[in-house]
Amino acid sequence: MKYKAIDEMEHFGFRDAKIIEFERSDAGLKLVLEAVIVKANNSQNSNYTDSYAGELTMRLVGGKIQKGVREGYKYYDANDVLVEEVPDTPLTEDEITALLAGAKDDYLFDVAKVNDAENKTGHFLYLFGIDVPGESDEDEIVSYWLQIEFAQSILEWDRYMNRVQYT
Repeated sequence: MKYKAIDEMEHFGFRDAKIIEFERSDAGLKLVLEAVIVKANNSQNSNYTDSYAGELTMRLVGGKIQKGVREGYKYYDANDVLVEEVPDTPLTEDEITALLAGAKDDYLFDVAKVNDAENKTGHFLYLFGIDVPGESDEDEIVSYWLQIEFAQSILEWDRYMNRVQYT
């Protein structure tokens, strides 16, 4: 790979990132992503502007999924009266495995660092948000959050695509 960023997760944007592959192994986690934004302040960005990377491989060395949840929601009517509330639902290990197995073409919409005061692991700790189409309704999107601990992040890609057009 031509470009390689080590431990620079905060210098990437994932709002448009599409998951091509998501693998777990004894060495850690590997994601192959499309449409990741390399921010202007990334050490590997010679464009000096936010730009999309071509296909990007993210390796999380020693990566372990600590926990996962299916995001709940609150539904309000037009008068701002709560109609329905569904709480976050913790995922079992089997549900996490199924989520990863079916993640191809889903979206990794956010990667957020867990507050240092809450991180007692001695490693990096991040939340990964994944949007999955609902089973019953084509328009329904189900969001999941995975809390992932890892010793090192390595993001590699071969080329840059277009500059990001913010609207």
